[in-house]
Amino acid sequence: MSNPLKNGVAKKKIKWTDDLPFEIIRMLLSIVIALFVTFIVLCFVSKTPVDDFIQLLTYPLQGKFYFGYVLIKMVPLTFAGLATLLYFRTGLFNLSTEGIFYICGVVCTYFAVGSIPLTGNGFIDSGICILASGIVGAIIALLPGYLKAKYNANEMVISLMMNSILFGIGFYLIKTYLAVEGVSGNASAPFASSAKLAIIMDGTQVHSGLILMLIAVAAIYILLFKTKLGYTIRMTGLNDRFAKYSGMSSFALFMAVHLIAGFLGGAGSAIELLGTYKRFSWTQLPGLGFTGALMAMLGKNHPIGVLIAAFGISYLRASAQLLANSSPVIDVKLVSIVEVILCLLISSQYFLKKWREKQLLKNEKEEMKDE
Repeated sequence: MSNPLKNGVAKKKIKWTDDLPFEIIRMLLSIVIALFVTFIVLCFVSKTPVDDFIQLLTYPLQGKFYFGYVLIKMVPLTFAGLATLLYFRTGLFNLSTEGIFYICGVVCTYFAVGSIPLTGNGFIDSGICILASGIVGAIIALLPGYLKAKYNANEMVISLMMNSILFGIGFYLIKTYLAVEGVSGNASAPFASSAKLAIIMDGTQVHSGLILMLIAVAAIYILLFKTKLGYTIRMTGLNDRFAKYSGMSSFALFMAVHLIAGFLGGAGSAIELLGTYKRFSWTQLPGLGFTGALMAMLGKNHPIGVLIAAFGISYLRASAQLLANSSPVIDVKLVSIVEVILCLLISSQYFLKKWREKQLLKNEKEEMKDE
């Protein structure tokens, strides 16, 4: 009989029913189901569903420019996901990143069009725009945090109301003070060239915001898993009384989380504008509140998971947008089918639950026989 002990330590056998392998199975199966449903939809609307489906899955790989388009689209999704996962980790359901993205885009525009004289140095000018946008986002985010911590107000309701208010204020500021004549819609003057983010990959639109995105992912990872504040955030999400027992007031914790999340939302807005747009031209909310929640859920509230989820969704969105010019049946709305199904399956506590219970029972019986 082989000895299960080696050097006095028992080797733990990895099972599919363990938390991490099980979540991987859930994720992969959810993706397969979502893509299968998408294919079924294509069978009804397309004369060549197989070709269109293959194109949807492979088009961004057909050229350097196309793949670069995927990378730039994942930047705002990652920032929105990072901001939202901080809320989720603390046990909060806050969607204010939507409104913060818009109003902070207005703040960024104010600086980027030269309302205040710029230095002409690209690093300084873009840095000022991003920092100002992030600070304003952090300050705005403190409001729902204060109301939640002080009066236990429902943060989801507050955040949804704030989104509409922030959009109204931002649109008014753009229309009244920053819009220029001769441009369709209420668009601002072009951003100063020194405020724009530099292109870092020749032959593409990939800008230095991609590097800032990776830095943000690393920073949130360190915050969550290498600091006392991060430990308090994670434990409070499991037990809302933990902050009190750890010696940190829940008020301070909620304010800190909202401050950081608001800064991420504001900075992400500026990075998206300065890297991708020539001028501010948003006429509606960018839709990153619920998308940020989707990234956080798909990424299992982990910074690396959010990065992977943002890449996957950006890949499909970019592919659909690129194909929309040549295909009459493929557009971004088709990808929304994948997003909705993924959200439903991954957020469901019952998906594969019975299978896991049967496997656990089977493993338990086998272990009893071995004994």
